[in-house]
Amino acid sequence: MQQPLEVRLIDLTVAFSRALDLVSPAVAAHHVHVGFIAARLAERLGLPDRDRCELLLASLMHDAGAVPLKAALEGLVFEQDMDSHSRAGAVMLGTCPRLAEAARLVRHHHAPWCHGRKEDGVPAIAHLIHLADRLVVQLRRDEDPARQFSRALKRLERGRSILFRPDALDALHDLTVDPDFAAGLRAPECHLHTGAGHRLEGEVLDADGIISFSALFSLVIDSRSPFTATHSSGVAETARLLARWAGFDGPQGKALYVAGLLHDIGKLGVPLDILEKPGRLDEQEMAGMRRHAAHSMDILASVPGFTSVATWGALHHERMDGSGYPYGLTGDDLPLPARIVAVADVFTAIAEDRPYRRGMPPEAARAVLRDQARDGKLDGGLVDLLLSRYEEMDDARRQAQERARHEFGLVRAALEHEPDDAVCREPAAQVRMNPPDHVERDRTELIGTDP
Repeated sequence: MQQPLEVRLIDLTVAFSRALDLVSPAVAAHHVHVGFIAARLAERLGLPDRDRCELLLASLMHDAGAVPLKAALEGLVFEQDMDSHSRAGAVMLGTCPRLAEAARLVRHHHAPWCHGRKEDGVPAIAHLIHLADRLVVQLRRDEDPARQFSRALKRLERGRSILFRPDALDALHDLTVDPDFAAGLRAPECHLHTGAGHRLEGEVLDADGIISFSALFSLVIDSRSPFTATHSSGVAETARLLARWAGFDGPQGKALYVAGLLHDIGKLGVPLDILEKPGRLDEQEMAGMRRHAAHSMDILASVPGFTSVATWGALHHERMDGSGYPYGLTGDDLPLPARIVAVADVFTAIAEDRPYRRGMPPEAARAVLRDQARDGKLDGGLVDLLLSRYEEMDDARRQAQERARHEFGLVRAALEHEPDDAVCREPAAQVRMNPPDHVERDRTELIGTDP
């Protein structure tokens, strides 16, 4: 009997937060640091269990909307994109019903406190993400956090009552004298909990919940560049249909669909100049591109219960003759579901439109697939199965990518939207919390990795 696909929500969220941090080395582990601090603030303030849970989820993915804005994400400086990246992140998270409340927090995670004059729709707990985020930006990772608290708090105090909730700042002062708080900052993933009676820690997603969550993150992955927009949705739909035709259904079929959605999660760590290079990649660039498969394996395999998804998704560039990457596996070492994702990836890549070229016409695409099967690259039986129902598959792929394109358009619209007229915008601007000088000198020195 097939085992049902189930994972803990917190495990999946932490893995996705690690993927977000791949976008820039300067912000490595930024999201888990913010999540740790926000959760401790909520605990210190005695917030209700539900608020603590939603706050941690939102904190771990608060800058998802900045993925299309790599220049801003590099230094966590959003002076031009503060409102737009918050909007985009809310749109992304809002595509997953379970994250509706977290999306609302992400939408307002840079809202100023403004002496408690609440803006319409701004949840009070969103201000905890704002404070946690700004504390992390003040800290260097080449110094012990405990030695930096005094300096950081002095800067943050400039925003008391204008940018930041006074009671949250008071709670932060209390936390910084607790040795356990500094210890947690040195290894935040080991201390991520809500203190909410294990409510979030015990929440398990079933297959449909995992698909919903993964579809959200495929949108994040594909928003990285217009060169990859909607690709993951095309691969997932192709893999789902091909798996069904090959006799995979139930939990395995759903796991294959998830593997298709997340197969390129490691591409968040590939520099844009490589992703978007229109010509051939040189040897060094190709090595950088190929690292995405290992990144995908590392992230997906970190989720307990995701072993199959990690294997099937991350091996999509392996080839039957051993010429693929990242491990050079041969057909005997490649499970059939991994071969399905490999065929789905090649088919989608050659059939879909890209900004720099049109997708191959059907006859040309068929020829490429036949050649790769004949040359021992792709599983010949799976290629024959796809070719026998090519029009049906191509239509399903196109429809899936059209749906994803619509969602991607909503994200783009959020990025281009004019900022809201915020209450207290002028006073807030007077104490704008730019990063300290060390961030400008060397963005790699931001606190971010465990010692």
